[in-house]
Amino acid sequence: MLTIEWKAFIANRRFLFLSLAPLLLAVIAAFSYYAAASVGLTYVTGYTFLIATVNLYSLLFLPFLGVAIGNHLILAEFNWRTIRRPFIEHIPRRRFILAKAAIAAIALFLLMAPYFLACTILADAFFGFGQLLIEDHAFSTAGGLIRATGAYLWGGFILYIFVVLGQILLLRVRNSTVAILGSLLPFYIFVAFGKQLPLPPIRSIFQLSEHILLSSAFDRNMAYDFFSALAAWGVIILALLFLQIYLFNRQDITPS
Repeated sequence: MLTIEWKAFIANRRFLFLSLAPLLLAVIAAFSYYAAASVGLTYVTGYTFLIATVNLYSLLFLPFLGVAIGNHLILAEFNWRTIRRPFIEHIPRRRFILAKAAIAAIALFLLMAPYFLACTILADAFFGFGQLLIEDHAFSTAGGLIRATGAYLWGGFILYIFVVLGQILLLRVRNSTVAILGSLLPFYIFVAFGKQLPLPPIRSIFQLSEHILLSSAFDRNMAYDFFSALAAWGVIILALLFLQIYLFNRQDITPS
């Protein structure tokens, strides 16, 4: 199933365009920050540029792309009237819908990776990387990049929760616009207020990226934060996938 999905969607030119088009945003941001720094309007380092441009993409563009692509993977099967074909070939429904969730995860990573790589190259070319200071502790360039990469990847983990949620909503409403809005609204609510939630395991999911960036050492407390967040994330994802399988098993797959 994953091989079929890869050839049908991820490897096509439209997805390649979607994954590379945001690089223009990184280039524009690089010239804008460089111009502002050149005339003394602001002070920019490679790290501040990298984190700022990655945050911009992660909050304004990546959520819409990730959820829309996750929805398209399912909705296209109904629109193209190919939804019944896998079951004629005796592919279980569970395997089919899990493949859709898996390819959505791969697509999300492929949307994230080129942009981060481009921003890293631009940050080094325009502003340069040096030592990173956190609470009077100095970290090497490699250490700073590891922190930035870890925080960015964890942001993708968080977004994937809402990508799967969007697929679940789509199974119920079969309307991509409603499913996108229904998953992105809670995404932005949780991003804004998730660190204030009363449940520590859930709260840890939305605190981890900040901890990765700002902690002065990867010590026992940091390890505890990481495993707590990962465990909570895993429970949520497993629950959503179980719900997705349950709903799809009861789904009318007659093309509309």
